Amino acid sequence: MLSPPFSHAPLRLLRPLAVAAALLAACPGYAANAAPPALADSGAEQTAIQSLLAGQDGVLKIDGELLDADALRQLYRPHHWQPLWGDQADSLMEILGAADQEGLQPSRFHLRAIARRRADGADAQTRAEAELLLTDGVLRYASAMRGQRVDPRSIEDDWFLVPAPFDARPFVAGHIKDIVPALQSLQPPYAGYQLLRRQLAYLRAVAAAGGWPKVPPGPTLKPGAVDPRIPAVRRRLMATGELTADQPVTPVYDADLQAAVRLFQQRHGLADDAELGRRTVAVMNVSPRELAQQVVVNMERWRWLPPHLESNHIVVNVPAAWLEVVENGKAVLSMKTVVGDPKHPTPALHAQLRSLVINPTWHVPSSIATKEILPKLKKDPTYLLANDLEIVSDSFPPGSPESQGIGIDWSSRTTFPWSLRQSPGSDNALGHIKFNIPNQEDIYLHDTPNHRAFSRASRDLSHGCVRLENPDALALYLLRDKDWTQARLNQEVQQGGTHTISVSKAVPVWLFYWTMWVDADGVLQTRDDIYGRDHRLEAALARPPSAKVEIVPKTSTQPQKVICEGCRIP
Repeated sequence: MLSPPFSHAPLRLLRPLAVAAALLAACPGYAANAAPPALADSGAEQTAIQSLLAGQDGVLKIDGELLDADALRQLYRPHHWQPLWGDQADSLMEILGAADQEGLQPSRFHLRAIARRRADGADAQTRAEAELLLTDGVLRYASAMRGQRVDPRSIEDDWFLVPAPFDARPFVAGHIKDIVPALQSLQPPYAGYQLLRRQLAYLRAVAAAGGWPKVPPGPTLKPGAVDPRIPAVRRRLMATGELTADQPVTPVYDADLQAAVRLFQQRHGLADDAELGRRTVAVMNVSPRELAQQVVVNMERWRWLPPHLESNHIVVNVPAAWLEVVENGKAVLSMKTVVGDPKHPTPALHAQLRSLVINPTWHVPSSIATKEILPKLKKDPTYLLANDLEIVSDSFPPGSPESQGIGIDWSSRTTFPWSLRQSPGSDNALGHIKFNIPNQEDIYLHDTPNHRAFSRASRDLSHGCVRLENPDALALYLLRDKDWTQARLNQEVQQGGTHTISVSKAVPVWLFYWTMWVDADGVLQTRDDIYGRDHRLEAALARPPSAKVEIVPKTSTQPQKVICEGCRIP
């Protein structure tokens, strides 16, 4: 039985290339350690390279493979069409062959076509074709490792974390003599990426060995049950470590199995009720091959990040509905959150937290006023008064009955025609504290009067903004250099006035989307793809490769503006 990898195992940038060797061994005539035939006539190869790149066509086709002729000309012309790689070629083949360890597809880098030509490379034309295929593969590998395969704005309307453009041509041109370590340096410098990389190797090994035991479908099983399906559950949980292998494989749902089921549910973001219902069994039966593909998608998102995050920052992982405050790489504060529901997804963005508001006023978005409040007013004309809501209009003086919805015929209205705000107080949808992170999407972090939602496993419930389980703790952290205490914060809230307080130094905030990560105990955590982003990215990565080496453009159509819809009415 294969054991899951542990986080304390050593991480290396370049693993043993067994997979690459196996792939290349399948190519006729290629041995991973064999050198290409001796170059009898380098001048002839030089001439063949120049001839292949002659003309103005942007695309070169060799053995059915599409090459970026323009990029290749830019590399070879300054070198007078001479071959570039010499004794580095074997190492480059190994790196490209091991691309699957990075979640990439080695077939995108022309390996089979190269191997065939290296095996039959007695003549200059064949060697020149192998050279150009290899160089194009190197360009594409470098581009892929820097997250250029998919522009997230092309598949998401609300993704504002765009990878920095990376042109592989000058990168490769500047590393002709040290291309192997240069390519190795392109891995994202994050432990999160490296740990997922190890999980990818583990999951693929499990899949190759036949996968995990399956759990048969059936009615919900609760602790204490005796059922012939229980042994299959035990074997499944032993395979991934939730249940120790020394447990007897009995049909009884005992206390040890109950603890193991709860642990499995927690690792997958399920309600940890210890019941073996349809949802839990379905997740148990997700194959390691499927999980490996989910890892690949999440590795790609790591490549979209800049080379380094700020030393101190706040990050919200939206699928996990979880916030962490990070100082020098360590989480110093963490809490549950509530994030946008599938119809109102929380966008991916980067902003700066500059201030917080005590006892905020909520300006109700017009869509909520029309879709949620108007129907309630038709049933109960006193709804605004009961929830501290007030119409803001020159037609209605503040405090008048009309400003509170009294005396207005709501029955025939199909839209809410006025601005609407909710006064500070215990029922305010923003709670007692709002954290301003200025951004064009009008997203912010805030308190909530409804803390029941934090007891749920699935917390995608808001209209886009991020509700916090413990806003007081975050406020006191941000104001720790200003002698704020819990007592002082409570006093400010109880006084009822609205106050905006600037923080001494802006704190970067990242709203990101990981449905898989490895936790501090080295355990792979998975969460639902609540917005379908994994699915869309997986489909985009599976598209046929472009004839040109990909570069995410500096400017393109911006995602549509997402307006935070605040919170649901309590």
